[in-house]
Amino acid sequence: MTKDQPIEFPDDFFDPPQHRPPWWPDDPVLRRALDWFKAKIPEQRWKRRRLAAAERLYRATLRDLAPGDRGRLFNAADTMGWYLFTAEASLDHIQNYDFTWGSRVVPVFLAIGRDLDHLKEVAGIEDRLDRLLNGEKAQPNGALFEMLVAIAYRKRGATVCFVPETPGRGRTYDLRVEMDGVTFAVECKRMEVGDYGEAERDIMRQKWGPLAVTFAEFGRSVFADLHFYVPLADIPEDYLRARAIAYRMGGERGETWDDAIGRGVIRPLDLTRLAEALETTIVGASSTRLIELLTGDYVRNGAYSTILHTTASANPRYVEGCDLAVVMRWATDAPAAVDAKARDIKRKLFEANDQLADDLPGVIHIGWEAVEGDHVEAARNAKILETAAEFDPRGKPLEFVYCHYLVPEVPPDETWAFDETTQWLPIRPDRLTPMTDLFLITPPEAHMRHGGHWLASRR
Repeated sequence: MTKDQPIEFPDDFFDPPQHRPPWWPDDPVLRRALDWFKAKIPEQRWKRRRLAAAERLYRATLRDLAPGDRGRLFNAADTMGWYLFTAEASLDHIQNYDFTWGSRVVPVFLAIGRDLDHLKEVAGIEDRLDRLLNGEKAQPNGALFEMLVAIAYRKRGATVCFVPETPGRGRTYDLRVEMDGVTFAVECKRMEVGDYGEAERDIMRQKWGPLAVTFAEFGRSVFADLHFYVPLADIPEDYLRARAIAYRMGGERGETWDDAIGRGVIRPLDLTRLAEALETTIVGASSTRLIELLTGDYVRNGAYSTILHTTASANPRYVEGCDLAVVMRWATDAPAAVDAKARDIKRKLFEANDQLADDLPGVIHIGWEAVEGDHVEAARNAKILETAAEFDPRGKPLEFVYCHYLVPEVPPDETWAFDETTQWLPIRPDRLTPMTDLFLITPPEAHMRHGGHWLASRR
C-alpha cells in the first residue's frame, strides 16, 4: 500500500479473528452497544460507510489527502460512522483501530452497552437514535451525551422520555424526567474543545518546524522539551532558533535554559530503547508507546511535534524500524493561554436555561472532553464556581447544574484509559439533588476518589 495508488483491501479485512489471542478478547458489552447502533443501518449501507472510513484512514496515514483535509483521519460529515468504525475495529479488525479516537469512543459505547436495557426503556429513544445515525451523523457527541444522561436518570428509577422537537415552536429541553413525584425538565449541552489549542499548534509548527527539518536533514535525532511562561504568540521570532544554534555550537551535548520566556532542554535522542522494542514487535506510528520509547516518559494529553524516518510494517499505520527522530514536546502555563483554553460554561448555561420549561423545575447537564491539561481544568473549575454563584436564571425554575469533565487518554501500556469528574452546582434548589450516581461513563466498580482529576495528575 503506497501513496497515490488505489487502495484495495483484502476480502477478510474487516472480519473478526477466527481464533482470538489472549491479549485481544471479545467484549460482549461493547458489542452489544455496537450491534444496537448498527441494527438501524441497512447492511450494505454500513459496509459502504465502513469502507469509506477505512479508505480515509489509510489515505490520511499515507498523507494522500487534499491540503484542507490533512490531519483528519476521518470524514467529518460522517463522524458517527467513524465512531462505529472505531468501535468495530477494536472488536474485530484491530489493525484499523486508532488508539486516540478509541479512548474517546470505546468508553462511551461501553457505558451505553452496560445499561442498554435502561436506555431502551426511555420513551422516544428510537426516534432519537434515527436522528443520530442520519441527520446528526456529523455531530454525534450531543446525542450520545443525552443518551448517557437519560441512562443515569433511568438507573435512579425515574421515568424518562426524550422530548420531541416540534417545528415552529423553537428549541425545547431534551428530557422529561419524572421521579419521587416530581417532573423535571432536563437540558443537555455538549461543549467541544475550543480553537485556541489548534492555534497554538499552528504557532509551534511555524516556530519549530523549520528547525526540526534542519535537524532531520543533517541526520540528527533530537528531543526538545519546551515549557513557556508566555503565550506562544509572544515568543520572539528567533528565540528557538538561537537555542538550536547554541545546541549545535555546544557540540550537541545538550542545551538547557530558563529565562523570562520559558525553560527547556534540547538533547540528543537515543533510539536504542525503540530499536530494542522493535526487535520483537511493531509499534503504532503515532502512538504514545512510540513517544515513550523515544523520550523515556509519558505525559497525559501531551502536545508533540515529530519528524520520524521509519520503516513501515505491512500495515503502514505501524512501524518496524526507525533510524531518525526529531521530537518536540511543548506546554505553556502563561495565565492568558490557560484562561483562553479554560472556556467557561457561561454561554452554554444561558442557552440551556433558555430552553427549560417555565413551569417545571429544571436541571442542566454540560459535558466536555477535558484534554488540554490539568492546569486548564483547574482554572475552568474556578470559573465555573464563580459563574454558578452569580448566575441568574431569569425567572426559570433552574435548580441544579451538573458539569461532566470527561478525560480520555491512551497510556503507552493500555489500549485506553478514562477519568471522569462530576461537579454539581445548586442554583435555586427546592429539594435534594436528583442525581445520586454522578458518573455517566465510569463503571461502578472503578476506583473512586474525592476531588477533581486535575488534583491527581498522571505523568
